Amino acid sequence: MKNTLIFVFTLLFAFSFYQQTSAQLNKLGGGLTLAMGNNIEYEGLEYTNNSFGLNLRANYKLNKKLDLVPHLNIYLPKKIEYLLGGESTTTVFAFNINIHYILNYRNRNDFYIYLLGGFHGSGWNINDDHISSIEGPIKHQKFLLVPGANLGGGIQFKVGSKTEVFAEVKYIISEAHQLAFTPGILFHL
Repeated sequence: MKNTLIFVFTLLFAFSFYQQTSAQLNKLGGGLTLAMGNNIEYEGLEYTNNSFGLNLRANYKLNKKLDLVPHLNIYLPKKIEYLLGGESTTTVFAFNINIHYILNYRNRNDFYIYLLGGFHGSGWNINDDHISSIEGPIKHQKFLLVPGANLGGGIQFKVGSKTEVFAEVKYIISEAHQLAFTPGILFHL
């Protein structure tokens, strides 16, 4: 699976640079993100952050078939209170750089459909201070960086002369696998 992903990304990036490209910032926007399955293990304990977040993104037009879309997701903290005392708080942010391959580039007047693939990097801030019935007192304060890859797709609709709405679904392949759904709005520059 890993070799297949590496091969697909290599082909995608090679194809994107094969064509004449000049990246031009053409849209800014954002939306809300819902992440599911966002778990990571640290020191034998599992931490999770299945929650909503804020998505901020820029859109660079490479050519008529490809867009470069870096974006940042900042998720709400996940707080767990324990019966024996104490609490655990996990906060996650994610930075993604994706290539959008536009499927209907020949007739994209009012909407377009795209496939996406790219780099994912997430930061996990874990603050855990609780009492376990098995291990006794547990105290962790750790920041973890978790790299990964994105695969997914989406659609964008024009709703005005300088405004678009979008919806995107992607699967993040990393130590903390997750599925993310992001609806939002983009403004043309």
